[in-house]
Amino acid sequence: MLSPACRRTVVFFSGGLIYSMIEILFRGYTHWSMSLTGGICLLIMYIRYTTHPNDSIVMKCFFGMCVITFFEFAVGCIVNILLGWDVWDYSHMYLNLLGQICPSYSGGWFLLSYPVAIACTLEVPPDEDTARNISE
Repeated sequence: MLSPACRRTVVFFSGGLIYSMIEILFRGYTHWSMSLTGGICLLIMYIRYTTHPNDSIVMKCFFGMCVITFFEFAVGCIVNILLGWDVWDYSHMYLNLLGQICPSYSGGWFLLSYPVAIACTLEVPPDEDTARNISE
């Protein structure tokens, strides 16, 4: 069995790889900043989902949507607006905020959070002390 630190490292790199593959599948390319963002988002979701396994699936999906949308906005403001790298531009999307986030993609993040929540729920051993995992 992996130590909690090793498990979280695997989760981080898996998040970066999976998000990059999804982006390549839908856009045809990705950017390294999105790999880091995907890793951070999946790690945060993993920690929340495994330490709160009894949250409803809707609450887990809502949490995931909020995490991803927050980081998409924060990273977008840095890489697209501040640095001018033009990694993405949602300015043509309805109700976008500074061209970095929009309700359409947030809805997609809600749906994408579902398989993550299910996988994390299946990963938690029933006898694991979840309070102990927070401090490790």
